[in-house]
Amino acid sequence: MRIARVALSVALAALLGGCTMVRIAYNNAEPLVRYTAHDYFDLDEGQSEQFRKRLPQFHDWHRRTELSLYADLLRTAVKRGANGISLEDLTWAAQELRARYRVIVTRAVEDAAPILVTLTPPQIVELEKRLAKANAKYAREFLSGDERRRHRAQLKRLLNRFSDWTGPLSDEQEQRIERFVKAHAPTTAMRFENRKRWQREAVALIGQHRSSPALVPRLTDIFTQPDAHRTPEFTAALARWEADLFDLVLDIDRTLSAVQRAHALGRIERYAEDFEALSAQSSVAGAGGG
Repeated sequence: MRIARVALSVALAALLGGCTMVRIAYNNAEPLVRYTAHDYFDLDEGQSEQFRKRLPQFHDWHRRTELSLYADLLRTAVKRGANGISLEDLTWAAQELRARYRVIVTRAVEDAAPILVTLTPPQIVELEKRLAKANAKYAREFLSGDERRRHRAQLKRLLNRFSDWTGPLSDEQEQRIERFVKAHAPTTAMRFENRKRWQREAVALIGQHRSSPALVPRLTDIFTQPDAHRTPEFTAALARWEADLFDLVLDIDRTLSAVQRAHALGRIERYAEDFEALSAQSSVAGAGGG
């Protein structure tokens, strides 16, 4: 599923900087995904060959079917947010993003399952080790025992995400973001524990099922129905976190300067243009191949 997240992150590319970077990242996504797969799964020659054949098909499907949808969503977001956003706008955006995530994860599981069911016990042990290493790195960066260090790391990450969209933040905006981070400091640790839980569930399923028809629905369920795999305490904490995040975004939106709003809307529009251009490349390639 880390592969699916890499593909989704590259495709949505809002986590990357600059429109040129989006196109470069997307067009070069396959080497990154191949590296990630080998880093986590230690694929043998036969598995690697099968993965090399399947990955371009997945990438082409995503370019052909999903990118134009992303562009449409972003253009709609520009129209809805031109004069300020509402709670209804945020709810719509969250629902649309989750829908697109479910689509890409479902397809990724279907494409990956024929390889996953061939993983040997030593490969699964190696996967567990790689996951543990990645988790330890995350814990060092964001769950340090030093409360002040932990707060600084979490605050920096959220400030960067907001300023990526708005440009430089005002002192008032930074203070509002910091209050949110302080209020939800325990949620990061709960997210981490939940992440490790579904990792264990997913790895166990891969080890138990030796056929794609048996593995696909169960593995898909873990990632597309997350509420069913969370503790009641974490589900409640996430609901509070999302409600407060929406309040935070609305507060920041109300304090945006004309320059900041133009920066955010312009950036969204550039991403939409990028996705349209990338999608058109698929159309051209398909016409040439026919």
